[in-house]
Amino acid sequence: MSMKKFLRTAAVLLALGLLASACGGDDDAAPADDGDAPADSIDGPTIKVRGQDFSESATLAQVYGQYLEAKGYPVEILTQAGFRTEAIDGLKNGDLDLIIDYAGGSQTELLPDTEASQNIDEVITAITPAYEEIGATVLEYSPAIDGDAFVVRGDSEAETISDVAGLNYRFGASSQCFERPQCYLGYTDPTAYGITFADTTTLEFGPLLGENLANDQVDAVVWNTTAPEISANNFKILTDDLGLHPAQNVVPVIVTETLDAYGDELLADLNALSEMITTEDLVAWNTSTDIDKEESDDVATEWLTSKGLI
Repeated sequence: MSMKKFLRTAAVLLALGLLASACGGDDDAAPADDGDAPADSIDGPTIKVRGQDFSESATLAQVYGQYLEAKGYPVEILTQAGFRTEAIDGLKNGDLDLIIDYAGGSQTELLPDTEASQNIDEVITAITPAYEEIGATVLEYSPAIDGDAFVVRGDSEAETISDVAGLNYRFGASSQCFERPQCYLGYTDPTAYGITFADTTTLEFGPLLGENLANDQVDAVVWNTTAPEISANNFKILTDDLGLHPAQNVVPVIVTETLDAYGDELLADLNALSEMITTEDLVAWNTSTDIDKEESDDVATEWLTSKGLI
């Protein structure tokens, strides 16, 4: 082979070698980034969050969970299940890291023998040490409120809960209400409202309460103040004139060990989100899920996107 031809051949081989290297043919080359992990992902334990088994709680869990995911935290949003007892048990046994509860409800569950208060700061003062005893931290409460509502049809002559005494009403509520001093036990307690109901019916919490009230199966139900069916059906919320119902601001509660693992950043992020949620948002979300039949995760995504949070 002539020197000239040898040089041309060597040049071609060199070019082919460079091309193969550029195409990743080198076994020692670094793997390409598959784009699965966000560039700003935050190292730490997975934050497990789960809503209770009703639509508003499921949406709240999705809002907080998706928000934290967008911030880069490792999050697992579990399928909604159970109610407050199961949520708090989840914090105790390590199944959950974050729950979004209602302050007065937490007080009823953790401190059933204490007097309920309609002052949110008094409620927070009461539940904070109770949660600390089980290794959890109460964060800043939201201005969003979903209170207990004693609901009757619009043509009822009653204006206050006290007015129901003597009307011989049929009463419907979820099973939890019948066990709570701030609900059925308080309505029937002679030292509180002292109401004698003609009949009682246990109903699944949610739209079924409104259906039974509208169909004249019951005369009064205990619902939540943010249920959109109340105004849609011209139902009436009676005034809690004896102050039986506690303050029910939305409040996140997180396992202290999980919070400590992330420090002030997670604390600030969660408090910032809570501050943005309003009572009107809760009503709008419930309208979407309970009336328009949208999924909670989609409702949460739409709201977070509208706020520029994801």
